[in-house]
Amino acid sequence: MVKLSFKSLQFSEKEDKIRVIFLKYNYFYINRKSLENMGKIKVERNSIEFITNKKKENIENKFNFILSEGFSKLKNTLNGKPVLYIHQNSGIPLIGSGEFGIVDRGTNMIEVKPMTYCNVNCVFCSVDHDKRKRDIVIEKDYLIQELRKIIDVKDKRVNIHIGGQGDPSLYGDLVGLIKDMKKIDQINTISMVTNAVILTKSEVQRLIDVGLSHFHISLCAIDQDLADRIAQTKYPVKKVMELCEMIAASDKSKLILAPVMVPGLNEEEIEKIIQYGKKIGALIGVQNFLEYQFGKKPVKNSIPMKVFMERIDRLEEKYDIDLKGLDGDLKIEEDVEIPRIFKKGDVIEVETVWDGRLKNTKIAIAKDKIVNVISCHKDGRFKVKLIRTKHNIYTAAPV
Repeated sequence: MVKLSFKSLQFSEKEDKIRVIFLKYNYFYINRKSLENMGKIKVERNSIEFITNKKKENIENKFNFILSEGFSKLKNTLNGKPVLYIHQNSGIPLIGSGEFGIVDRGTNMIEVKPMTYCNVNCVFCSVDHDKRKRDIVIEKDYLIQELRKIIDVKDKRVNIHIGGQGDPSLYGDLVGLIKDMKKIDQINTISMVTNAVILTKSEVQRLIDVGLSHFHISLCAIDQDLADRIAQTKYPVKKVMELCEMIAASDKSKLILAPVMVPGLNEEEIEKIIQYGKKIGALIGVQNFLEYQFGKKPVKNSIPMKVFMERIDRLEEKYDIDLKGLDGDLKIEEDVEIPRIFKKGDVIEVETVWDGRLKNTKIAIAKDKIVNVISCHKDGRFKVKLIRTKHNIYTAAPV
């Protein structure tokens, strides 16, 4: 008898297949017969038991091969999209993309983007997940390994911000990620942006206990109907507000309310959120809706930044509150940036590893960096010209 147990995998039986859930929100299927070829099986939540006389080593090798095939067909449970799993042995670097991995913008704030999927569909989303055909999730240990390399370059203690093109609360190893970050002496604070939809009080407390110091919660409306319209799904306003009050009352964490002001949509709600935030002792950072090339455009024109800042000034005076500074220990300062290995205009050879998230784009590799190739229908090795290299985010087009 051989029993194989896993922390990040969950198994369930479905007719002639075994459904495998990976990191909570990703899945693939294993043909039951392929397992029964190794012996009679007993499926449990986090393990599969083989009734066989074969050596455990042989069973493990065969099962790992089956798993690797399954991971190549990984899909997301929220949207059914294909998912790329990036891990230490994948050969895919974590520097070079603005969509996932790690971004160093030459400051003491490092962005960590562990996955790309989201559980709401906000009308003002700068990403617009409807346009993104694929998702990505990254192994926790690989993120920590590569993060340490960047931190070693820095002169100052660093702040980590967990965000990206999805909601980090959906990352299946979030607690472990923050716990491991907290072990790195050079890290000062760890913050995360979230819509807080799926979080519970016990989960919030656990995140606080392992070291999450700042919660940026994107509460954009207190009115229930409007909140639902903005999220384009049922948004649990009352529950999210209860979580906000819990975080604000904690002496180990800080709450930053981060509503997005969209003209003609929630401008009146912003004042309600400011009053609410002041009442519970939250920090508040009102964001202006900005148009992005591949983002959603719920209104014809965004508020010009000068006009937006004038509104913020008036709101600060009216409510005697700082809506820009947020918090001193999250102050962004210039710091050493990891060296850029390419410059704009360079022609280099890349090798594709996966289709990109947007149509006609490819994720490619060159000199241990990700290169995002646009307007591309090729696969394999070919030459591209760099059109962006700022902050080690590399974008190129075929030549």
